[in-house]
Amino acid sequence: MKYTAGIIYNKSKANAKKLAFKIAVWLKDNNCKVFLSDSISVKPKKFDFVLSIGGDGTMLKVIRTFSPLSVPIKGVNLGSLGFLTDTDTNEVFEFLKHLLSSGFKIEKRILLSVEFEYYGEKIKTIAANDCVIRSLTGGKLISVDVTINKDFTTEYKCDGMIISTPTGSTAYSLAAFGPIVYPNIPVFILIPISPHTLTQRPMILPDKTNVYFSAKNKYGKEKIMISIDGQENYTLQNGAIVKFSLYKKQLKLIKNRSKSYFETLKTKLHWSV
Repeated sequence: MKYTAGIIYNKSKANAKKLAFKIAVWLKDNNCKVFLSDSISVKPKKFDFVLSIGGDGTMLKVIRTFSPLSVPIKGVNLGSLGFLTDTDTNEVFEFLKHLLSSGFKIEKRILLSVEFEYYGEKIKTIAANDCVIRSLTGGKLISVDVTINKDFTTEYKCDGMIISTPTGSTAYSLAAFGPIVYPNIPVFILIPISPHTLTQRPMILPDKTNVYFSAKNKYGKEKIMISIDGQENYTLQNGAIVKFSLYKKQLKLIKNRSKSYFETLKTKLHWSV
């Protein structure tokens, strides 16, 4: 089968660009059409599959760019951690040989839809890992009213709030003492960051849930920061409402047939070392 492949690389890493061009030549020699771009200037376009060359940060940008078009994505790891980019540079050509000869297996994961108003403009975006709300001024206590569907749940007094997908459970959520959640389970994770009340713990909610945050700074003047996957950042007025829900399309990851999720987990978290 003749594939059309997108290769997206992190241009801040010279080795990423070099590897991207090397892969492009190899794919062309194997009867594939290839499109190359850096992750900053890339635009959405339909391909049979996309390779992300870099770390998890590059991969997150690629996911938000191509998931709305249902394009399968594979990450090649040049970063330091690599939960999403589970194929290393020394494995990539063997992986591609297998892909071209046997096709690829897709693993589907949920994505988070995020909606809010930004200076009169309605913003609707997606997150693969998480969305974080905190004070624009670091270290300031905020209060966050949380409504689940139509039921007001509680007011969190905390440094911030995280709402995470299972994919993001090994990212900021994990650092904030959230649970590790198997990536195929259709749930959202709600995690307060350093809550002032010890009884306010992380919650796991079904993915069909609509969750609303209304965040206020303790002093009533400071603005609120919202961050999507740590890459898209907006400043909101006190009391602005943010809606979280299940995105209509799923993330399609190309699986590495030689590795299980738990093998990746053990390697990245240095378990049994």
